[in-house]
Amino acid sequence: MKLEEWLNEWYPKITRELKIDPREDQKAAFLLDKLVPEESIALKEASDLIHGRTCAVIGAGPSLRRVLPKVVKIDDSVWVCADGAARAFFESALIPHILVTDLDGGDELIEWCAKSGSILVIHAHADNVTKISQLVPKLVQKGARIIPTTQTKPIGKVRNFFGFTDGDRAAWFCHEMGASKIVLAAMDFGLRIGGYSKPRGYKLDRSRKLKKLRIGEELIKRLSKEACVCILKGSRRIAGIELCN
Repeated sequence: MKLEEWLNEWYPKITRELKIDPREDQKAAFLLDKLVPEESIALKEASDLIHGRTCAVIGAGPSLRRVLPKVVKIDDSVWVCADGAARAFFESALIPHILVTDLDGGDELIEWCAKSGSILVIHAHADNVTKISQLVPKLVQKGARIIPTTQTKPIGKVRNFFGFTDGDRAAWFCHEMGASKIVLAAMDFGLRIGGYSKPRGYKLDRSRKLKKLRIGEELIKRLSKEACVCILKGSRRIAGIELCN
């Protein structure tokens, strides 16, 4: 995908459907750019880690606990967790190589990932400005390796690798970093919302969440047109995308 396709087709459609103000997204991107210093940027490190390798992109869907044992058996793979999916890794004494997050998966979990050595792909949007202000300075101070992203026009150090939900954005990120293959695990774009999707006590707008999941599924289908993508057996099927064991 080229940036023009994202900005002229996908992003306007998403902002209309979910009533997102692009100006507020842009403000969030400016803030994230301001808070993340150049020395914290880990883009080259992520590219070196991913290029030419298989990436297992792990979502927080209902099948997560079932498929996690299969994920760890994928030979020489890079583990890329979508936000709350990292909690299953924590519970299993596993550390994701990369965490893709818009900072709503739980502060303690994100800080644990950073401390454990995960690269943090931190996304800015209109709804997480407060969280960016509160958490990002702490992460920077503790030496976190960060890649800041946006869903609108790139600004400064903040990049746009496409994607909308943490899960499909993680898959697009792997593709943009040069992954040879992307294995989707627990990326269950259905009517059930996984228990790892949000931290305990988080007030979830179910209708809005399901809309986001549908958009995420559409973006995965779009990704499959230009990348080698398969679904780990045991995860929910996506029409047109093959299963892999």
